[in-house]
Amino acid sequence: MTAHSPRRPASAGFSLVEVTLAVAIAALAIITLLGLMPQGLEMSRKTGILTLNSNIIEQIIRDLENTQFSLLPPQGTGTPSSGGNALPEKSRRYFNDQGQEVEQQSGQVTFVAEIDFSQPASLPKTEQMQRYLRRVIIRIATTANPDFQFGENNRIAYTTFNHLLAKTR
Repeated sequence: MTAHSPRRPASAGFSLVEVTLAVAIAALAIITLLGLMPQGLEMSRKTGILTLNSNIIEQIIRDLENTQFSLLPPQGTGTPSSGGNALPEKSRRYFNDQGQEVEQQSGQVTFVAEIDFSQPASLPKTEQMQRYLRRVIIRIATTANPDFQFGENNRIAYTTFNHLLAKTR
């Protein structure tokens, strides 16, 4: 009889080197994802503001298109329209963080929109003003200050949209 040395059963599981490598790979992946987190949050914030700006623009344009054309201010004259309900050449509207219109004094102002009819409307390749066309410039600032000043020195603080309104009735 030969003497057999007792065999040890093969151990199941991972070696210390394998566990260390797995932890290192997981740590690298987590650190990479955490590094991307601020960029993702900033992109999400900007997308939310852009969506609200679009909703505000849509509300303003819909209201302007439903206004009688004769109540819109004449282009670039600086004179108000005739009639009691005529719109001024420049006006402001205020919106909350949900894109709903609020009063200036409400304390819920998150967006300030300026509606400007001072620029003349002309078609491409023509320089004459069009009688049945109005250019409206809408500026929207994300600010809680209802007295925000739109101007050349702070153009980065607001977004500008151009729209043409045509006489339909």
